[in-house]
Amino acid sequence: MKKLLLLGAFAVSGIAMAQENSIKANPVALLGGTDLISFEHKLGDHFSGVVGGGYGGFKLGGYKYNSYGGGLQGRYYFTEAMTGFYGAVVADYIGGKVKIEEMDFGSMMGDTSGSAKTEINFSGFGGGVRAGYQWIFDSGFTLDVNLGASYRSYKYKWNSTAEEETYEDGLKGNGVLPTGSVGIGYSF
Repeated sequence: MKKLLLLGAFAVSGIAMAQENSIKANPVALLGGTDLISFEHKLGDHFSGVVGGGYGGFKLGGYKYNSYGGGLQGRYYFTEAMTGFYGAVVADYIGGKVKIEEMDFGSMMGDTSGSAKTEINFSGFGGGVRAGYQWIFDSGFTLDVNLGASYRSYKYKWNSTAEEETYEDGLKGNGVLPTGSVGIGYSF
């Protein structure tokens, strides 16, 4: 009987905690974001933590772009945690590759010397702030909209091959960029 009561207590506490979670998808991140899928968990009366990850890419003409990444957020809700207005601090990483099949204008004029290919690998770390609003409806449907700014530091390394010659080079860059997401999901 004691084991049954203990099991019941764990089940009730699991149900109570289960209503403090949210899983969301950000369709825009398919183009290259760090929060394609995110999981949010209530940590206190006004606080929650979010972990997200993503993989995205697209192909356009002679360009092929792929990226992967992940991020963490700490959120402070001005009302009750998980619903309403919030402010967040964000830290994330993104990496990926861009392949470019360069058009050879000489071949258009009858010269068949070949075309050049370039591959660019990139990685970037970022940290910033966001402000947003999250709605959780009675059905559990969740909508999360936020905007902010993030400082990013990028590293680029590329290889270019043209007519049996290979070139390698690198570049670093940083700056403040706008950031944001639209999360659609379910809270339970």
